[in-house]
This record gives sequence, structure tokens and C-alpha cells, in this order.
Amino acid sequence: MQVCYKQPISNKMKYILLLSGLLLSILLTGCNKCDPSNSEGGYIVKDAIVKVIGGEGGANFITNASQYSVPIEVSFDGGVTYEPVDFSEYSVFSLPTTATCSSGYNRNVTISETAQVATYTVTITECDYCDGTVSIENWVLTSAIPSSYTPVFEVEKN
Repeated sequence: MQVCYKQPISNKMKYILLLSGLLLSILLTGCNKCDPSNSEGGYIVKDAIVKVIGGEGGANFITNASQYSVPIEVSFDGGVTYEPVDFSEYSVFSLPTTATCSSGYNRNVTISETAQVATYTVTITECDYCDGTVSIENWVLTSAIPSSYTPVFEVEKN
């Protein structure tokens, strides 16, 4: 005949089981972190900073300095020096957006040569780290795009 004894679970064992359960639930559910990083793609010139002081707001596709009421300048050295945009080499887009104060912006300009369309898309990843909102113009510099192209502006929010 075999005799089995039931021993009470010790506090130490209860602690280990609780921690194991907690760790397992974290691993199974994952951690959904919000990443408010910025990126550029398509025809956008990487690391170019466009500076416009004043002027008209709204969505813009600019291929010539005479199309805008104030000078448009660009920096290629992180904002140390600025020079007027050379529209024989570049075009400029802007697309105003409003989002939470902790947001990431993926800016992308694509062109369709057959349809003669230039599409500027700003995809916003909004994080709930803060309560306020921020409005920005999203100025970008691209390689030169013919002025005959039709601009299309899109804002997407994640």
C-alpha cells in the first residue's frame, strides 16, 4: 500500500508560480510600443531641411521660385547654413497636418510618369504619450519634378 502526503504549498513556491505566470502572460501578449520616428522615401532628398518663413499655408507643389511669395531655402548640413532652393535641380512640397504632440511622420513622394502625377503622402503614427496637438507644414525637397505634373496630397494616420 502506498501512502501519499499532500504538503501545503510554501510561500516561496507561491511566489515562484506567480512570477512564472506573470512572465508567461507578458511573453504571450507582447509589448505594443508606439514608435514616433520620422522617415522619408521616394523622391525626397534625404537630410535636406527646407526653411520657409511666412508665406501661404496649405498643400504646395513648387517647381519655380516665382510660384511662392517668400524665399524658400534649404540646408544640406543639418541646419548650419541655408541657401535658396535651386529649382532647376529640385522641387518642394508641403502638406500641413495636425497630430498628437508625440507623433512620427513618414513622408513619401512618388511619381507616375505615365499619368504625370506626383503624390506626396504623409503617414502619421500617433502615440498617446501626451495630450496636446501639434500642427506642422511638412516641407520636403525632392529631385526636380516637371511643373506639368498634377500633385496629389494624402494624409494617413495609424
